[in-house]
Amino acid sequence: MSIKSQKIFRDPVHDLIILDPGEEFILNLINTKEFQRLRRIKQLGLCHYVYPGAEHSRFTHSLGVFNFAKRMIEKLSARAEKKIERLFNDKVNIIKAASLLHDLGHGPFSHVFEGVFEEDKKSHEYWTCKIILDESTEVNRCLINERINPEEVAALVSDEAHWYFEIVKQPQDPFVSDIVSSQLDADRMDYLLRDSLMTGSRFGHYDSEWILNALTIAEVEDEGVKLFRLCLDASKGTGAIEGLLLARKWMTRYVYGHRANRAYEAEMICTMRLALACWMEHPQELEEQIPVVVLALLKENGQPDLKTYLKLDDAVIWWTIRQLAVAFGDGDPEILQSLSRYALGLVRRKKPWLCLEIDKNQLKWLDDELKRTYQERPLFRYACYLDSLDVLPYKNIEYKVPGGSGGAETRFSCEIHMVDKDGTVSRLSKQKAIEPFLDALTQKQSTARLFYDPEIEEEITGLMRKFGVC
Repeated sequence: MSIKSQKIFRDPVHDLIILDPGEEFILNLINTKEFQRLRRIKQLGLCHYVYPGAEHSRFTHSLGVFNFAKRMIEKLSARAEKKIERLFNDKVNIIKAASLLHDLGHGPFSHVFEGVFEEDKKSHEYWTCKIILDESTEVNRCLINERINPEEVAALVSDEAHWYFEIVKQPQDPFVSDIVSSQLDADRMDYLLRDSLMTGSRFGHYDSEWILNALTIAEVEDEGVKLFRLCLDASKGTGAIEGLLLARKWMTRYVYGHRANRAYEAEMICTMRLALACWMEHPQELEEQIPVVVLALLKENGQPDLKTYLKLDDAVIWWTIRQLAVAFGDGDPEILQSLSRYALGLVRRKKPWLCLEIDKNQLKWLDDELKRTYQERPLFRYACYLDSLDVLPYKNIEYKVPGGSGGAETRFSCEIHMVDKDGTVSRLSKQKAIEPFLDALTQKQSTARLFYDPEIEEEITGLMRKFGVC
């Protein structure tokens, strides 16, 4: 599809998102069936049960990330030295494609879906890369037709792409990937503003225009190697980046981590896990009630083929839950009755599960005790959910990536760098004016939450009293 003048999208965050002549490939990617699927996946999962306005989708967010990435490229190109400008010119379309497609692999209810299957679970980044790289997808064919290397796009979307799939890791200066995935990326800049606006919470407001104005590229020495990275002008950007980090802290605490929101997410996760258990014990009964695509998901324990995965969205799962809500009753096995009761609770938006705050020092004994209880009462494992709330607004150089080998030097956890007037580059955590502020942001949550079905309140209370917790 060609763009003769401009293609314009009206957007509540950016006002106008404009595709210029030469960006036809973006419109072609938008029109692929894999990208259109994102219209049917809510950005914030079940958050609309708590914040009714949170009905926005991964589709609109992805357009917003593309727009921020495009504006970042324009700002940086205008200020860049000729050497960097040449590097940019080779990567511009790859960055734009990666920013647009970065969330392509999200499952139903976004991040909620990633918590359902406990064994050999795949992240949404894995599925995104698979969609981009698989020759059967419209997205892959579109990239090939536009002479954009899908492997380079996948490498920008996820640092782990070369581990997931047999592709060559692309050597490049980190400033290219920083635009798509870092602590100063286009993704974060969009979702904070969009989620804040759509929830009506205002906690995610920050000065995005001033951050764009303060962006620069500078040479950063990392373990003896000098590389170009996305940085901020310290004389302009310190206050603005404080605002962004504080916005992420408040959004994490009051929106993403809202107690009722997490309770509904816990209930959805446990309902889906219970459906998997029901399939293993009573496959015939479930086959009569749920769609073929969901059966395939359960049969493969959350690891279906790509064709099946791309048929999954919020609407399919909600249809399944509505069916299950009225499927079983008196006379059916207890596990099937529990499944119908949980499903009905979600459909009717009954009161969220109860919540108990737990000191993280007590998590090990609680986890051990719950596992013992699961052996005695197998259904108990689907009636409660431990939520660790391990999300930090800022990750400094000491942050270790779980499961990583040293972790601190990975792209995701690499610090934001500031450039002083004399050209000196330093990590944000070394800025004296902001050091106490960052110390507060890098403190891990001291408590976790146990969400549980009100039907087992007596057992949970007894368990807590046994150990003197309440």
